Amino acid sequence: MIYETDIYSIEYDAKSKKLVQSMNEALSQNFQRILDFWGIEKLANHVNIKIYSEMDDWIKFYEEKSGSKYQDYVVGCADGPNIYVLAFDEYKKTQQHKNDSLEDFQKIVIHEFVHICHNQLITDPEKTSFIMGEGLATYLAGQGYNHDIKIDYPKYSLFSNDLFSLTNDLYSLSQKIVRQLVEKVPHEKIIEYALDATKLYEDWDELEIKD
Repeated sequence: MIYETDIYSIEYDAKSKKLVQSMNEALSQNFQRILDFWGIEKLANHVNIKIYSEMDDWIKFYEEKSGSKYQDYVVGCADGPNIYVLAFDEYKKTQQHKNDSLEDFQKIVIHEFVHICHNQLITDPEKTSFIMGEGLATYLAGQGYNHDIKIDYPKYSLFSNDLFSLTNDLYSLSQKIVRQLVEKVPHEKIIEYALDATKLYEDWDELEIKD
């Protein structure tokens, strides 16, 4: 079954039907705010959202899509104009999200929508960074994060593949960095850093991002 608006469509089955209203509510309340943040007047493509109501199907989809082993925290992802999410009932069975609320689930959808808007503006994916991508997605979705996480890592490590071995909570690390950037630099700079992480690397020492 498909629920459709001018902006997005939601593919669901009978088991996940009750989620459509919740997802529609989250998107309608946040859609314009996120477009405005990115300076986007209109999305380039219709957004397609698919709800996976069975964990086995979700794991199979994710592993085929990513080419990597499924990890418990993954309950949503974006690819091009598409958003894929695990249904809330199955989402609650994961160790990482077992205590989450329906509002937390809605924030996953917003998080992925932020990625879609970000991706629309990217001209060179090689210049983007995990920190700005996930930091902005979690920040704009209003997701919780560990305020006490440390940022005292070498600049090189933060902007290389070393990043993925620094901590088991890169989402909190990224959001904490983004929150400090939002307080320190004009909005135009945030967008610039999101599209070209080499600019952030160059400015890093002057920005004095701290714990």
